[in-house]
Amino acid sequence: MEIDEADRRILRVIQADPDITMRDLGDATGLSHSPAWRRLQRMRDEGIVSERRYMVDPEAVGFDVMVLCFVKIAEHRRERLQAFESAVQTVPEILQCYSLSGDYDYMLQVIARSIADYESTVKNSLVELPNVQSISTRFALKRVKQSVSIPV
Repeated sequence: MEIDEADRRILRVIQADPDITMRDLGDATGLSHSPAWRRLQRMRDEGIVSERRYMVDPEAVGFDVMVLCFVKIAEHRRERLQAFESAVQTVPEILQCYSLSGDYDYMLQVIARSIADYESTVKNSLVELPNVQSISTRFALKRVKQSVSIPV
């Protein structure tokens, strides 16, 4: 689906203010509220815009440790990779998972309440993921930037 400048204006506004009313969205984008709503609904239907969610700061709710886990997979057969990717979905401490090129096959972003809590996650969840050959861990020292805004 192609998006035009009016769609881009809508995307910029809703990223900055996801709770904006349709009337205010129309005003902010130079559209009336009905066309703004129709465009936003079309972008939802097309998968350009996903559901609205509130972002929770992990540190504010006790998850003080952020870990990047680089995973090597033992066998690179499609069904084995799919099994790993499906199993990752079931571990709530894994916030994000990326398939990589290069020395590692996947990168996991994992949260924990403490180093001991992370160790428990490794022993009880991560090493139990199917087809894992090895995990290399890096602890984040400080969050320098976090954004979910796409520059449209």
